[in-house]
Amino acid sequence: MFRAAAFAACLSSLLPLSAAAEVLIDIDAHTARAAVQRTTLDDLSINDTALMHSSFCIKDQRLFVPGWTSPSSLGTDTYAANGVIFKAVVLPGKKLKITLVDAAQAQNVAKGNPSAPSVLSTEDYNKEVRGHINYLFSGGLFGTTTCDDEQRQNPLRTLTLFEVESINGFNSLSELLKSVSK
Repeated sequence: MFRAAAFAACLSSLLPLSAAAEVLIDIDAHTARAAVQRTTLDDLSINDTALMHSSFCIKDQRLFVPGWTSPSSLGTDTYAANGVIFKAVVLPGKKLKITLVDAAQAQNVAKGNPSAPSVLSTEDYNKEVRGHINYLFSGGLFGTTTCDDEQRQNPLRTLTLFEVESINGFNSLSELLKSVSK
């Protein structure tokens, strides 16, 4: 009798522990973003413009940007921006028109100096753009992945895709590369 009572007491003390270890995911990514006041590409409207660091994925040999990509915070960042950054304009049909811009100049503008001069020379700008084109062919965690892999990396978020319509006015990487080649 004593053994059965001790066993029951032991068993009942384990039950609350297993129940306490369960965490129900009962909010969505939008609710979590709103709680930290984080804006993403999904939150922007047609004709809105955002500066973004590269965050591309590939689908059907075309470039896309995941909707969960957050615009850069160059105006409040404490580091000195350098190289180039993507300036994206949201177009109808979840499309983006991207222009590669001088990141240091963009940061100076974001910090309140609308007439900030370019920091990059034409030669340095072209070199940076060529570097970004090359970066697209880097895979792995911090490189370009397929859009399906992007979704698998975080199944808690719904993936919406914004197709890149053009970069610097060009519709292909070969045209973009030719425009910045020596």
